[in-house]
Amino acid sequence: MNIKIIIPIVLLLLASIGFCQTAQPSENTNRDLLTIGGGLGIAGYSGDLTLNSDVSLLSSTKPYYNISIERRFGKILGIELAGILGKLSYNENNIDSLRFRNFESKFTQVGVNFIFNFDNDITMKKQSPFSPYLAAGFHLFNFNSSTDVIDKNGNTYNYWTDGSIRTEAEFSDNASPQTPTTKRDHNYETALKGNYSNSAFSIPLTLGLKWKITERVQGRIYGTYNLLTTDWIDNVEDSKKDKYFNGGFSLNFILRKKEIVAKEYEDVNFKRIDKGDKDRDGVIDTKDKCQGTRWDVKVDKDGCPLDADKDGVADYLDVEPNTPEDTRVDEEGQAITDSLIQARIDAKNIIVTERKVTFSEEATTETLNNIFEDIKERLAADGVSSKKIGEDIPEILKSVDSNLDGLISVEEMNATFDGFFEGSNNLRVKDLHQLINYFFEQ
Repeated sequence: MNIKIIIPIVLLLLASIGFCQTAQPSENTNRDLLTIGGGLGIAGYSGDLTLNSDVSLLSSTKPYYNISIERRFGKILGIELAGILGKLSYNENNIDSLRFRNFESKFTQVGVNFIFNFDNDITMKKQSPFSPYLAAGFHLFNFNSSTDVIDKNGNTYNYWTDGSIRTEAEFSDNASPQTPTTKRDHNYETALKGNYSNSAFSIPLTLGLKWKITERVQGRIYGTYNLLTTDWIDNVEDSKKDKYFNGGFSLNFILRKKEIVAKEYEDVNFKRIDKGDKDRDGVIDTKDKCQGTRWDVKVDKDGCPLDADKDGVADYLDVEPNTPEDTRVDEEGQAITDSLIQARIDAKNIIVTERKVTFSEEATTETLNNIFEDIKERLAADGVSSKKIGEDIPEILKSVDSNLDGLISVEEMNATFDGFFEGSNNLRVKDLHQLINYFFEQ
């Protein structure tokens, strides 16, 4: 297949890969998706015509252009798809052997490179502004060579032993010292054709240096030595294959997935959080519909306490664990009966009496608040923080401290009494007695 057909197909494939990579989520939001680059440089030929030649290799360098798309995997390895469009040329100059062969070859090259990155946090830090890299690859190489044998007037070049180029052959009948000279026009008008293929392979070996201009823009300076599998670029064959070197500069742009996780959470181990089970009930927190279950309580697959009779009260709190279906129950799972309602009324009267006895008939809200202020002053004088005192609140009464200041105030205590009669808390009568006693003990 002609390499000129391959190039657009490869570029279309690269564009498709880039789109897919951008559209899919990435676990590592800091990983670069693709690096797209383009640049230019000079290429120089090395082969049959450079042997025993008096012309410097650098005198025949030609420009080239390149594009690349790179995907980095892990810390070290990257894979790059690259394409090059350029020229190779050489003009032989050897008076002793009267060889003045010349050629210019337009070539295209496309293939894959494997890149070893040194900015891998092992050899050197990834954020280093300058970092070297090595690359080796395998490319398709297509060339089309021509030679310059006719001047602009259509005359064939005739090379004389004095180093001049004339319109007649040196030893022809028409030759004389007055034979007009001419100059090469360096227009490679004559195609070089032979019984060989114009397609081959190239193995490029590269040493380069990356300059990280910004977080997403890089400049790269590099040199590459290309080993070819053909010896016909110059239309001359010997036992050695042709080669060429190229060096240049490219500007590369990094495509990076937009970060999803905010920087303040970059040190959080979300995988560990996803497997957490704070209440130790055997159901991980992300699937636990009843957070904070006591560790010794049996739960279902959703992390909620078992409720065998389905009355809405967990078995470990249910004083009547086998209540018939559709029976209305109180906060303890007891069926609501006339006797239970009467017991509640009696309990209310007992609590009212207890409060009167405890606070005295003459006690007002202001008096109780003054008592509470005395409690706080005493704690402050003893150098004890309310938070420290709060650690001693009985477990059943911790919910009473609604503002979490470590103390139970008059307002919090009254709100708890009201909640009991309204059925909005799970406290029992004995718990309310304990609350009254604790108020003065704190």
